[in-house]
Amino acid sequence: MRTQKVVMVPDFREGNPYQSLLANHLLQQDVEVTFDKLPLGYFPFSELCKQHPQADIIHLHWMSPLLFVLSWTSSPFKAKLRGLLLALDCLWVRLRGKKVIWTIHNKFSHENFDRGVELFVRRLLARCVSAIIVHSQSAANRLAHAYSIPKIRKKANVIFHGNYEGIYPRPVQSRASLLATLNIPPEHTVILSFGMLRPYKGIDKLAELFASGKLPEHIHLLIMGKADKKDYAASLQAICDRANNVHLRLGFLSDEDLAEWLGAVDMVAVPFSDTLTSGSVLLAMTEGKALLLPELSKVFDCVPDEGAVYYQSEEDIAIKLQGLSSCDVNAMGEANKVAASRMNWPDVARMTANLYRR
Repeated sequence: MRTQKVVMVPDFREGNPYQSLLANHLLQQDVEVTFDKLPLGYFPFSELCKQHPQADIIHLHWMSPLLFVLSWTSSPFKAKLRGLLLALDCLWVRLRGKKVIWTIHNKFSHENFDRGVELFVRRLLARCVSAIIVHSQSAANRLAHAYSIPKIRKKANVIFHGNYEGIYPRPVQSRASLLATLNIPPEHTVILSFGMLRPYKGIDKLAELFASGKLPEHIHLLIMGKADKKDYAASLQAICDRANNVHLRLGFLSDEDLAEWLGAVDMVAVPFSDTLTSGSVLLAMTEGKALLLPELSKVFDCVPDEGAVYYQSEEDIAIKLQGLSSCDVNAMGEANKVAASRMNWPDVARMTANLYRR
């Protein structure tokens, strides 16, 4: 079998192991992956073909760099015109015998782009690429509705997000010693929210709830990560300063530190809902942690019903966490660990390689 050559764009491996894990396991399927940035000219797919003449497949993951370029144009009309050129470029590359595969991780980008322009471009591209990858059938259904393209359900190939087994180091410090640094008694319940701290994730609303006094004092919220906006970091710090059960650790979170704290906490909260997949959820499941998730997160299709507390509002969180026992939390974590163990990267790579060869 001839080795397939793939160029993945954009290269977002730094701070996110997803692409590296996929590429490493694709090697075992006779697929050779090269990474590159996404060219920002009028014809990015053609430019990639020039730079990587041996590539059989262009695998697009995130289109935010393209949307940034479109946002620089002087009017929505000109932005849509560039989007049309992008779609034509995709079709031209396919006519030359290449494949363009698009993994759609989110319905829309988290940045504040012109939603009308972004929808126009995404709908065009969804129709023009060779195939689409989504991480769940629910994600395909939601895309069909969001883009008003019912046929996207047939074009979308469901390939689940792999787990993080063996990727992060094992904890060294004890739970008690780590919690002592925050003056949290070891018998208390700690819920962790981690990652880049950005307004769209709703972490501030979760912090406000914990600071409101509506939750028992023995339930704590720990927020860890780097905030790219100083005013947002300041607002989180202000909430933390007025509440004994909200704790904030600002700054870059290394893999080692994340592993330590994941070993020490009881639950992981991922409060943002307008996304189709979440590496944070998969990592928490891999580590056997219970989850606190908004109802819309059921789109992930990977969390067992017994593995999460789902909520529709902040008030709903207070009600559902009131009677949660440590036994309940432990059982939730075990259910998630079992489910995550079935989502292995060799299977992800095999399914992806089969799609490449169709």
